[in-house]
Amino acid sequence: MNASERRIEINGKNCRLTRTEYELYEWMRLHRGAVVSRDALLRNVWGFPVEADTRSVDMCIRRLRAKIGFGAIRTIYGKGYVLVA
Repeated sequence: MNASERRIEINGKNCRLTRTEYELYEWMRLHRGAVVSRDALLRNVWGFPVEADTRSVDMCIRRLRAKIGFGAIRTIYGKGYVLVA
């Protein structure tokens, strides 16, 4: 991981992430294996209140999956997301 350039290496592939993608990845990496709710991500990565009605998390997860691999983040329906890679 290179925080200053927001680059991570996944399976030998160097991935450049946006600021938000990097912060999302880093927060999920710190909680690897745990189910992280959308509300927790909105509070801790975006700084939004829990009541926020936004698709920001879903869109960022989609972009992040495309960059690091679709199997790296699992959706636990009704609960949240898990970083498994």
